[in-house]
Amino acid sequence: MSRDVALTARLKYILKRLRSFDVGRVWSFATQIAKEQDKWAPRIFVDMLVWAAFHDTAYIDYYEADFALLTKAERKTFMTSLVQHHVAQALNDRTDVLQFENKLTFNRRFSEYLGRDWIDLDEVDADGFRAFAEKNPVFIAKTPVGREGKGVFRYDAAEVTDWNAFRDELRDKGQRLIEQRIVQHPYLAEYCEGTVNTTRVATFFDGEKVHVLMAAQKFGRGAVSDQFTWGGFFTMIDESGKSFGPGHTGKHKSRYETHPDSGRSIVDFEVPMWDQVVDLVTRAAQEVPTVPYVGWDVAVTPDGPVLIEGNWTPGLYETRVSATGIRTGSRARHRPVIEASRK
Repeated sequence: MSRDVALTARLKYILKRLRSFDVGRVWSFATQIAKEQDKWAPRIFVDMLVWAAFHDTAYIDYYEADFALLTKAERKTFMTSLVQHHVAQALNDRTDVLQFENKLTFNRRFSEYLGRDWIDLDEVDADGFRAFAEKNPVFIAKTPVGREGKGVFRYDAAEVTDWNAFRDELRDKGQRLIEQRIVQHPYLAEYCEGTVNTTRVATFFDGEKVHVLMAAQKFGRGAVSDQFTWGGFFTMIDESGKSFGPGHTGKHKSRYETHPDSGRSIVDFEVPMWDQVVDLVTRAAQEVPTVPYVGWDVAVTPDGPVLIEGNWTPGLYETRVSATGIRTGSRARHRPVIEASRK
């Protein structure tokens, strides 16, 4: 049994899973895995239950990390949703995480790292909104609280005829945060020009040193966001900023050695200005010491990297053996934050 999650947290998790247990959903996962991996569904079904109960592995983790193709020892090298959630809950202050959950609050707290102008529609009138749009003809509107790229929209000022009515419409929709559109580094634009392709970097600040635990490069398909909900995919990034395998979505059987639209190589990808990216998140990670475990979304511009947002539950990004051939996960790199959560 894994010891990376406290016994009380594991028991709470098991009870929660039992209360919400849906045999049909688990069987659906098992049959899908069996079909994709040429396995026997009943055996997969039982294995999923065992790993959920005794090895901190949610059904979606089992599927996305291709556990059906891995040995027991290989599986234990992967992070899982429960381990990550437990670590975040154990280390991150429940009040101070609000500085990350609300994008308006985040922008105010981390203003020096944003590299772009923004306004709160509750703090400007229609004339102020129009003045902002005149300087930023294409701009981004966001709901202050949202996940997975939901609540992010792109607008063109040329299409607006009544700024009073448009401001009221966006406020009614909850789209209070208006931001200057980011112009990404030319190298990233070669992959997908229509989407800002961001880098997710998870860090842990132990009070003295910032540990980079994981990095993944996300690629869009032309939509306003590079998240999976908008058709995006990702590849894992090593300590030097280079891809170490083909990209994949994690949500279904997929493999991208090249970007499906531009044809640019995913396996040869390198994050531009990687040293500056690491420096940026290292500085940002020390801003709120009471929230030491964060997943940062970074956009690299021609002038350097900027912060998009910080996620106090960093999000689970792992390699997938069916796409990459890599059979080792990132749990070893997460060891500093896991050890800290036990104290």
